[in-house]
Amino acid sequence: MSQKLCYVLPEYRSNDATHFSHIHDFLKEISKFFDIFLVIEKGSVPDVSLGYKNVYLLHFRFLPLRIIETFFVLFLVRAKGYRNFYIHYSFLSAFIASLIGKTFYWNCGEPWKYKRGFLREFFERLVYKMISHLVTGAPSLADKYSSYYGISRQSIKVMPNWIDLKRFNKNLSRDGVRNKLNLPLSNKIVLFVHHLSPRKGSRMILPVAQSVLEKDPSVLFLVVGSGPDENFLRTEISKAGLLKKIMLLGAVPNKKIPLYFSASDVFFMPSGEEGFPRVLLESMALGIPFVASNVGVVKEIIPESALLYVVGSEDSGGFADKLINLLNQDQIKRQEFSNELRKWATKYDISTVAGKFLRLF
Repeated sequence: MSQKLCYVLPEYRSNDATHFSHIHDFLKEISKFFDIFLVIEKGSVPDVSLGYKNVYLLHFRFLPLRIIETFFVLFLVRAKGYRNFYIHYSFLSAFIASLIGKTFYWNCGEPWKYKRGFLREFFERLVYKMISHLVTGAPSLADKYSSYYGISRQSIKVMPNWIDLKRFNKNLSRDGVRNKLNLPLSNKIVLFVHHLSPRKGSRMILPVAQSVLEKDPSVLFLVVGSGPDENFLRTEISKAGLLKKIMLLGAVPNKKIPLYFSASDVFFMPSGEEGFPRVLLESMALGIPFVASNVGVVKEIIPESALLYVVGSEDSGGFADKLINLLNQDQIKRQEFSNELRKWATKYDISTVAGKFLRLF
């Protein structure tokens, strides 16, 4: 008989452009081991092929009614025999679930880097004290959460992020993909995929691109993502006269992201804050070399040969130099590096991480 698990997902959309899309894959994988009652905070109800046995989509947005609805739904779920609750990022659901059953709460970032208001900080610290187990992506992050929030280190469980290699480990023809996406065949392409916010390095895109273009005007930058910085970034790029060299593509469904990686020569992630960045798993799975900020556990999740391409999060010159280095890498070295990245990514295959998830309970 399968173990019963209530899984709370903040949002479901079939064409999700965020990391939640990877959870869709994961739910299908863990449904081999669990009888899943899926609670969705907003969005739509997914097809049963997602792997759940039961599903409930919360209706109320008005906070007092939302709290009451969440409590009664989770209480009824507990009454049906689901004693383990796995909460992805939602502090409110984690708080309520901790009143009802055994709560496993996923959080994986560097929240201590940014000041929060008093009430939010108080509530988050309260939730961390109430939950049964915090789940995060790496031992070093567990240590930091324990230190900052005063959580017992023994109560924190570690599980890495994952990548579905059936979706991402594909050998797609670069020219074929570029034709499909209406991208030029001759240009070298640098890709950015992330939420467009200062935390995720959106303010670094223009200065890095300008430095690279000074050395090689043929390079084309593709910026995939949306967020609060989108209009600001578009205005600044327009002022610099670079709208044809830095293409803002907006949000793209994650199911199409492998095409953009495969069309690109190099990926870059200039984030100021990360936990266990899944975009690097996507890049490695597709064999695309990258330059990334030294944030979160970046250095812990990549092969040793890639450490050369990790730079300070505010070092625009360092980013540009490393990007140029990779763009000019000879074909033999590039293929060797690409193969190494693909091999390394197999450590995080969804089936392997699903086994680690099972051992949390």
